[in-house]
Order: sequence, then C-alpha cells, then structure tokens
Amino acid sequence: MTYFPDHDYLPPVVYLDLWPLTGSLAMVRDPVAVSQFTIVRSEPKVDVVAKFFHPMTLGLDILTTEGQTWKTWRSRFNPGFSQRNLTALMPEIIEEVSIFANRLKQVAGKGNDFGPVFPLMNMTTNLTFDVIGRATLLILQRDMRLRSQTDQSDGNSLKSTLFDQIRLMEIFENVAQGIILQKRLQSNPGAGQKTTVLDLAIKHIDTDAPDGSQKKPTPEFVDRLVANLKVFLFAGHDTTAATICFMMKLLQDHPACLERIRAEHDSVLGAEPDPARAVQLLTASPHLLHSLPYSLGVIKETLRLYPLAATVRQPPPGYYLTGADSVKYPMDRFGLWTSTPVIQRHPQYWPRPSEFLPERWTATEGDPLYPATPNSWIPFSLGPRTCIGMELAYMELKLVLVLTARTLEIQEAWSEWDAVK
Repeated sequence: MTYFPDHDYLPPVVYLDLWPLTGSLAMVRDPVAVSQFTIVRSEPKVDVVAKFFHPMTLGLDILTTEGQTWKTWRSRFNPGFSQRNLTALMPEIIEEVSIFANRLKQVAGKGNDFGPVFPLMNMTTNLTFDVIGRATLLILQRDMRLRSQTDQSDGNSLKSTLFDQIRLMEIFENVAQGIILQKRLQSNPGAGQKTTVLDLAIKHIDTDAPDGSQKKPTPEFVDRLVANLKVFLFAGHDTTAATICFMMKLLQDHPACLERIRAEHDSVLGAEPDPARAVQLLTASPHLLHSLPYSLGVIKETLRLYPLAATVRQPPPGYYLTGADSVKYPMDRFGLWTSTPVIQRHPQYWPRPSEFLPERWTATEGDPLYPATPNSWIPFSLGPRTCIGMELAYMELKLVLVLTARTLEIQEAWSEWDAVK
C-alpha cells in the first residue's frame, strides 16, 4: 500500500510499502529531513544493503559495516582517495583516459562524417574499471594493470569475476592475496614512490598490534582489505561509466555548453586541441585540472539531473523526522530512503530545475541561479558516509572532457542501433 495524503501535493516524507522487495520505506524528499539522518546523526544502513553485498565481501567492507570498525577502515582508506594522492597518480589515470579517447577516435568517421554506431556504455565501463583499478591496485610492475580497454577477450579474469559473483569469490581472492598484497608487503613503497589506496592501507598493519610489533597482516586484516578492494571495483566503475554517457548526451543536446567547455579548455590548456598536448601539460602541471570551473559545473549539473545512487538508513525505535514544514513524521519500521532525483529536480530548491544549466555552479550569491538550499545536491550522499571515491570521479570525468570535447562530436543514433541489433 502507498500512502499519499493529497494527490496534488506530496509531503516531505512519503510512506511506501515495497514488500517483499525492500520492505517498508519512507521516501524522504526534503533536504532538511535528509540531513537529520545523514549529518546530524549518521544512522546505520538498512540490512538489505549488507545482504546484497555479503556474497562478495562477507560483511567486511566499509560500505556495509558500522560503528568503530567502519571508522577505523574508512580512516585507513581516506588518504588513498585524497585529492593530494590522486594528483600524484594523475599520470596513470591520464594514461587510461587517453586510451579511451584514442579508442573513440578509432571508431569516429573521417572528416565531417560520423562513424558506425557503437554502445558507448561498454567503452566507458571498461575505462572506469581500469581507472579504479589503477588507483587502488598499481603495484611493483608498472605494466600490471587491468587492461579492460585493450583486452577485449574473456581472458580478463578480474573483470569477469567482478560481473559474475560466483567466479569472483573463487578467482579475485587469489589475485588479490597471492599477487597484489604479498608483493607489496615484500617491498613497501619508498620515499618518492607513488602510493595507491592499497599501499596506504597496508601502512596500518602495525596499528592492529597494541605494542606496534606486528610485521605481517592478520587473516582478518587481509580479509577486510580484499573485501574493500572488491567493493571499490564494484561500486567505483558503473556509476562513473553511466555519468559519462549522460554527460555526453547532455552536451549533444546543448551545443552552446559544449562550445563553452571548448573555450575554457582553450584558455587553460592552449588553443591547440591536440590531446597529446593536453596530456603533456597536465602531466607537468596537474593543478591545471582544477582551473576548469565550467567543466566542473557540467559534471555537477549532470549528476544533479541524473544521480545514480542513494542511501537507505535504518532508524532506531521511536525515531521521527521533522520536515521543513515542521511536521513530525514517525519512522518506526520504515527505512529512510533519500529521494535524490526528486530533491535535485525540485522547483522549491532549484530555479529552472529541469534545465541543464552548468552556469548555476559558477553563479555567485545573489544570482537567480545560485543553488542556495543547503543539502539539496546529494549525488555522493551527505555526512561522514559520503562516497569515498568522489574526488576520483571528478578527476576522471574532467579528464574525459579534456581529452574528448575539443576533438570529437558524439551523437546518439537509436535508429542506426536498432538496425544493427
């Protein structure tokens, strides 16, 4: 049963009964109410999330754990996903995005003609899988990469296991423990050597021993490390892959925005649109990537219109939410579901909410487009459990724009695709 007190007006909280799929949920459509269970108090996630990931991680990952265990492991992984560490890894990430841009160029037509139709999501998925792998797993041999973009056979066992949980439990465990972890333990990165998420987490081996004498990881440490690497690969690739596709679609529909991106890239990276030149400049001066405010606005506006994740929390007994309407909504036996798509397109919080307007993200206070409502943009969630991979996603999406926007035109072609299918 669904309860709508007034069909002409949906309140800040809408009660839904979705049994047996997820049980009873409260769809929270009000940023004030959302902040109460994500920021004011970070309530635990509902059991269905842990049950979904349990076959892959056995409940040892930071996505589903709670309390002190979550705090400990989140703090261990935070440095690896920091902007500073990702900037150091930018050349490796640029290399992966360059492969993506070159593959697009290979399927493009000559001159002013379009090439054959192809599924963009396949290519973006391979790209994002390689990027998250590069950021988390880069180890001693520089040529040891996932190579999803260049290895199109079924022999890419790590990728295959990710998309098949049965094989994942059998194969990835051996890959992660037998190759990645053991080799890194044998030779920790020295001064000046680049560090990945895995490197920085391994530094905490000693902290698990009260006297600091522990030199090798315990079985539990290894299990938790491997479980989290699985989650990073699983959760870190498909959301960004889909966002690239939505971003390309929006730029196709708004050519003036595309021209403004190109102008911004010309002003920061030089008028020559050669991707090789952009790679050279960004490798030498990574900070230039942070000098593209309109490009970041395109990314944020894409994520506003097409958010790809939401959080569902479990309140304690007797819990209630107070919406912006000052009404108290009882939450007993209801999961708290953040209605991100509704909030991010709500006219109460966003001027011209259905329009693609990247300039709202460069507007200053007082501008009619200025996004003034706190906590109304939540594609990465809110509070202490915001997405740990947010900075990596921003970097990857910016690099995709830098290496494709000035040299390629991408258009959807459904009729041609139907003919192929």
